[in-house]
Parts: sequence; structure tokens; C-alpha cells
Amino acid sequence: MPLSMLSCTIMKIVEEREAWIHTHFIVDSFYITEQERRQISICVEPELMQLGLQYGLRYNVAPNKHRAIIVLECIPFDSVKAAVRQLINEVITDFPVRLPEQRNVVTNITVSDAETESPSQ
Repeated sequence: MPLSMLSCTIMKIVEEREAWIHTHFIVDSFYITEQERRQISICVEPELMQLGLQYGLRYNVAPNKHRAIIVLECIPFDSVKAAVRQLINEVITDFPVRLPEQRNVVTNITVSDAETESPSQ
């Protein structure tokens, strides 16, 4: 395993919310790559069918939270929801946490003209 993978934090679900007719599993990463999404879907969606759920997963980003969301397209019973959460956590445990890009913000810009700043004669 590369050294960079050893020093990174692993991804996990940090919050769970019910939103209208969906269940949101909010992870501690800014985004989930397309390859990771496929891996989650391949591993979790067949298990959803075994649990009696006919609905799949989709992915989103929580506004103002800088967190990725794995959306289950239904709100199952608590025991099934706990099983789905455990399944997702098992799959994402090898994924690194990605933080949003830190950007420098420049404020209070002052423009001066070299000709006007020369001493008066």
C-alpha cells in the first residue's frame, strides 16, 4: 500500500437524515469519485434487493456543509436502515476523505499610481 494511503483519513458516514421520501447518509468527505460511486452501487444495491428494497442510490453534495451525500431513494424501517448504513460504511471504509479546496480570498485591494506617488517638486 502506498505511504500516502496510510496517512489519510478513511471515509465514514457522520450523519443520517430523512428528507421527504429519501434517506440521506452524509459522509465526512467533500465528494465521492465516479469510480467510488460505482463501487458503492455494485456492492450495496444487490443487498438492497435482498433486504426487500426496490430503490437505488444516488449521490449529491450537502449545500453549505461541504459533505457528500449518499441518497437512498426511500425511508426504510429502522432495522433495514441500520443494515444499509452498515453496508455503505463497509464499502467506503477504504475510500480517502477529501476536503474542499482551500482558497485564498483577497480583500481590501488598493491601487496606486506610481506617477501620483512621487514627491512633489
